[in-house]
Amino acid sequence: MTPHYGRAHSRFPDPGQLNKRILFYTRQDEPIGASGTQAANQGACTVWGKLLPVSDTLRIHSFQINKTVTHKIIVRYRQSLYDSSQAVIKGVVYQIRGVTDIHSAGRFLAFSCEETSSQPERGNEFG
Repeated sequence: MTPHYGRAHSRFPDPGQLNKRILFYTRQDEPIGASGTQAANQGACTVWGKLLPVSDTLRIHSFQINKTVTHKIIVRYRQSLYDSSQAVIKGVVYQIRGVTDIHSAGRFLAFSCEETSSQPERGNEFG
């Protein structure tokens, strides 16, 4: 049975399951020239975490509220990550849709994310 992080009956992940390097940052578009923008990413932080695809039920529900969720990312608690808007794992960009402190215990964070591209966006120096 797959644990559902964020629910009252879930367990914390085993630290050995945090086996992916995940780069979190806040995307900030800045104007360039007279008519363009460029991503100037801020607050970069790389941590160990776990990537989980969400169930079909959760994915369908997310479509209904116009906030698509395709994956969950689980990491050790770090207050500074609350401001992150994107995450990158092995070149795949995930748009963060929400974050939850699992059991409000200050031990792990669960990010609800949408996979948005298989290549970092142009101007993303963190790729």
